Amino acid sequence: MAHLVAQDIPGGRHLLLGNEAVARGAVEHNVEIAAAYPGTPSSEIVETLALVAEDVGMHVQWSTNEMVAFEVALGGALCGKRSLASMKHIGANWIMDPLMHAVYHGFDAGIVLVSADDPSGHSSANEQDNRYMAQLAEIPALEPSDFQEAKDFVGHALAISEELRLPVMLRLVTRICHSRGDCTFGPIRRNKRPPKFSDDYYKDFVLGEGIVGPKVIPRMHRIQHEKLERAEEVASKMGLFASEEPDGAPVGGLGVIASSAPVGYVLDCLSARGIRGKVGLLKLGLSNPFPRRTVLDFASGYERILVVEEGEPFIERHLAGLSGFLPSTRVFGKLTSHLPREGELNFSLVDDAVAEVLGLEKRATPSEKLKLMEIASGMVTPRTLTMCAGCPHRAAYYAAKKATRTAANARYIAIGDIGCYTLGMYPPLRFMQDVFCMGGSIGVANGVAKSGVTDPVIATIGDSTFYHAGIPALINATFNQANIKVMVLDNEVTAMTGYQPHPGCGETATMKPTKRVRIEDISQACGIEFVRIVDPYDFESSVKAMEDAIRFNGPAVVIFRRLCTQEYLRRARRQGIRIAKYRVSQDKCIGCRTCVSAFGCPAIGFDRDRKKAFVVRLDCAGCGVCKAVCPQGAFELEQEAEPRSDARSRKPASGREGGGA
Repeated sequence: MAHLVAQDIPGGRHLLLGNEAVARGAVEHNVEIAAAYPGTPSSEIVETLALVAEDVGMHVQWSTNEMVAFEVALGGALCGKRSLASMKHIGANWIMDPLMHAVYHGFDAGIVLVSADDPSGHSSANEQDNRYMAQLAEIPALEPSDFQEAKDFVGHALAISEELRLPVMLRLVTRICHSRGDCTFGPIRRNKRPPKFSDDYYKDFVLGEGIVGPKVIPRMHRIQHEKLERAEEVASKMGLFASEEPDGAPVGGLGVIASSAPVGYVLDCLSARGIRGKVGLLKLGLSNPFPRRTVLDFASGYERILVVEEGEPFIERHLAGLSGFLPSTRVFGKLTSHLPREGELNFSLVDDAVAEVLGLEKRATPSEKLKLMEIASGMVTPRTLTMCAGCPHRAAYYAAKKATRTAANARYIAIGDIGCYTLGMYPPLRFMQDVFCMGGSIGVANGVAKSGVTDPVIATIGDSTFYHAGIPALINATFNQANIKVMVLDNEVTAMTGYQPHPGCGETATMKPTKRVRIEDISQACGIEFVRIVDPYDFESSVKAMEDAIRFNGPAVVIFRRLCTQEYLRRARRQGIRIAKYRVSQDKCIGCRTCVSAFGCPAIGFDRDRKKAFVVRLDCAGCGVCKAVCPQGAFELEQEAEPRSDARSRKPASGREGGGA
């Protein structure tokens, strides 16, 4: 039987993850090309579509980065195929160049940019609000407020894109992406259109009239503005604005304007206080271009407006700009500190804001809840972010630290970027001094090396990130003779976002075999003369490789290659492979704490009373690096087990090669 998302069961109600609902919307509304680079909280959209691609006749791919994914979608739309590119909010930064070009072009099929924003930065480096990106690019931005709308708004976005001949952003937030809710399915309308290339820009201007540059650009910009002027009317006809007006005078003269996930908090708050239907409520499904007429029509009937939105005060700022048309209306929200500008909103924050605006008593936290919270806080052991037990990255970092002691008197500058390996910056490893964006490690290391510092300069980068963003900076190191040492932490999957395959895995998003693009081949093609591949579990070889790299005069690359331990354990379970565990010889252990205070594997604990280390058997992954780390050789195998290489082969029991769970 086909996956639920591919089943043509109109009217059926199902519990879906928000990202699954978006995928279902793409299936229902005839998206033929979908591309993405994995990034939380967006990854499950293309993961789900990859599972049903063959069933529904859709091309689905993991692209090497977000820019390529968006360009793939552009190419599809130019050939008359409804297309979708999905990514997390920071990933969308990569697409600004093609996006700013695309707005002047015209497509015969809809193109949707899904931006999954992450308020509170649950899995991100910032809280950026990509509605401002839509404003900068001058494209429509839609904001679904629940799981049903997450599905339905895909169709609306495609229709608006085709009506206006512009890309359309579907702006999600974490609470939509990674929560589950009720979703009623519509019919699946798949219609494979024959490809036909068409582009208004070159057809009507460059080729048609033979004009380019300063003559055509202002004209195209004016056309873009004319398109945007129609967006509010088109959105209104689609029902993207919904309002609830009170029967009589509104309580406290209050009207609420809300968008995205906080709409649910507002509805719960008004219901809990018994004032739903007694205050006004306007839900905005389109936030850019700002729906001026719709908002003015609503706000003019109220003395007070509370704006509730996720992220920055985007709607609130636009509403403040209409103050000349609303002389007797006061606006409350994030700019007035009634709601916080940082972090996610929730029911309590919205409820407190409504109470403050209306002069009502705020809800006190129940004493029972406070007591339970106090009990729970005493039961939970504080811990920092850490890599998994047996993670090959931990072994690589520990080996590199040892190498810096022997080859550079423990002096070095290391720059990291984004991935599981970022955790090497935290205690107890503390390997990197700074961390930047995808691929930023190599680029920043180039600058550090050229600053005149005499200490070795190291860049750490993951395998998927290397393909994504590391290659241009590595070429720059060769081109400009930057004496940097690059550690490529290759665990053979895009592990941080869910074990998706990448160009080095040998398979596509839909599990089809493909050519493996090897990091070592790319490094050599970039002009790197020193390229070494080591297994981080082979501790001495890893140390030696880093020592040699540090001593080498010129840019060097050391690839630490070992399958992600979590992926290995999954394969081992499927194949019935027994994992040999390690234990601590209490006779040999002298309580030096090297294993816990310097290496930091979470499977190793320390008995303070006995002053001895011990292994948490349930967590032990059997990597054996602890044996090399311990200066007393106190770690030893409990028993022999089948060779690990069986589970590390490219052909796991699931039939999936190279990555992806």
